[in-house]
This record gives sequence, structure tokens and C-alpha cells, in this order.
Amino acid sequence: MLAQILPGKGKEVPVKFFAIFILALVSGLAAGNKTQTAPANEPSPTGPGYTLIDTGAVTITARLKPRRTTKPLTVGDQFWVELAVRHHRNIKVSEPFAESLGSFVILDRNLVTRYQGDTVVNIYELKLAAFAPGERALPLFLTTYPAEGKILAAHSDSIPVKVASVLPEDMKDINDLKPQIPFPNLLPLWLALGLLAAAVLSFVGIRLFRRWRKRRLEPALLPEPWEEALAALEAIPTNEWLSAGKVKRYYYAVSDVLKRYLTRRYSFPAIDQTTSEMRLAMKRKRIAEKADFIGFFQMADMVKYATYVPALPEMEQAAQEARELVNKTTPQPETVPPET
Repeated sequence: MLAQILPGKGKEVPVKFFAIFILALVSGLAAGNKTQTAPANEPSPTGPGYTLIDTGAVTITARLKPRRTTKPLTVGDQFWVELAVRHHRNIKVSEPFAESLGSFVILDRNLVTRYQGDTVVNIYELKLAAFAPGERALPLFLTTYPAEGKILAAHSDSIPVKVASVLPEDMKDINDLKPQIPFPNLLPLWLALGLLAAAVLSFVGIRLFRRWRKRRLEPALLPEPWEEALAALEAIPTNEWLSAGKVKRYYYAVSDVLKRYLTRRYSFPAIDQTTSEMRLAMKRKRIAEKADFIGFFQMADMVKYATYVPALPEMEQAAQEARELVNKTTPQPETVPPET
């Protein structure tokens, strides 16, 4: 079998020859790497281009800043770490970094530089958050600087951090998946029918409530003034009150019935007027029975507001006189003349 290596040349090279060429190239590269061995006195590097040391001209320390709450640190909560890098002013150092943040993420950072003689102190405040619960440890933060023709790296200590879970303690895992909805799915149809039924019931209920409230608010039809007055006079217990000596109560009741009758019959506020005021109002209304009404009210005033007590037959006749006054002023039905 032949393979096309260079398109457009028209020459075919056997696949076997191509495989031998690739194998030889890989073998040569492996042999070249074996001949380049590191000197025995050179420290083993911990990263590309720098050597990790424990003590040197540059130091870096890390500490957790106190939190403003006593609640445990949970997944997603923010906390601050302070890094202090100390070095001589003539030494150039890099900004702190970590080879791997693991389960942490840096959200923000601030830098404050201070001087202590020839020593420079760079204070880095890092805002971090954890996205995995459990017993965790902050990564080593490194800062590199040149020394004796090499790049050295100072590192901070690892700080343990406990991150609590936000899930309930009794929750073992996420909820199971819900079963598949059978097809056709009738749930939307049932929801639409339910909403329609609720709308119809609401409409009917509102109509019934408005009708009931309208009937409740409508005032009851009052009887005719003369019918009301005759019924009220009939309901007064004349014999009972007079035998019990309740003379003033009796005259108050009879005169109030007549005042209400005049108020409704002739449309003036007789129920709130004195006898003198009623005389003027009845004169303006040109009521023919004015003298009879005023005479009755004057007699009633003498009993109500003075010490006058009529004889028993006269008192019993008071209710009857009131009935006669009502009957005299009751409108008579119109008579239709006979046809000729």
C-alpha cells in the first residue's frame, strides 16, 4: 500500500519507509536528552526558571485576616489573606503568585508599601473564596528574585482553612430526576380548564354578591304617612300607661306620632320644631286644619313641660283626637264623574 506524502508532486513514498523515518527521529531526540544531565550541586527547581528556598534575602509570610462574623466559612464566602513580602530596597522581587490555587479563587487584591530603613515591606491583601467544602489548605505563595546568577523563590507557609458546606447535613445527594412526562402531556390542558373554571366561578360569584349587596342597600318602601301614623297610634298602650301613671310618656308618644306625620305629609321638619315654629310652617303651607293641630300640641306641651294633668277621660281621648286629625288630612281618592 502506498500513501501520498506531498500533494501535487506526483511521487509516492511507501508507508513502511515513512514509519522508519519517524522512529529514527524520536530515537535521536531521546539520546540527546540523556547526554544533558544537571550538575550535582544545583538544587532541584520547583518551577520553570526558579529554585525554591526556605531562607534568603527575601521573606514572605501569610496570615488570615479576622472575619467580622462568627459564622463558619462556607462555600462561596469571601475572606481576606494578608501577604507580607520583606526585602532590601536594592532587590527586585516579583509579585506573589501561586503555582495552583486548587479549590480557591482570587477575587480582588490591594497593595500597600511601607519602608523600614532600607527594608521594603509590601503588604498584599488578597480577597479569596473557596468553591469546595472540607479541610483545605491555602497554596504556597511565591515571590521570585535574582541572586548569584539564578532566580530564587521565597515561599509562604501553608495555612489550613476549614470550609463548611451550604447543603443540609441530612442531605446525602441531589434529588433524583423526576420521571418522564407521558406523551401527550395533558397538564397544560387541565391547567387551562382549571383557569377557565376559576374565571367563570369568580364572575358568577361577583354578580351574585353585587346583587345581594344591592338588595341589602336598597331602602325598604315606607308606608303612606297616614297609614304609618294610624298604625303607630294603634300600637300605643293607652290604658296600660295611664293606669301606671305614665302620663307624660303617653303625651310624648302621641305628639311624636303627629309630628312625624306632619313631616312626611307636608314636607317640613315638624319633628324637630316647637309648637310656635310649627304654627308658622303650617301657615305657609296653608294647612286648613292648622288650628286643630296647634290646639292639640299646646295641650300636650302643658302636660309634657308643666304640671298639668288632665282628667282621665280627656287623656284617653287624646289618641282618638290624633286619629281624627290624621283622617281629616288624609288625601281622598279622586272620583271620576259618571259618563253621560
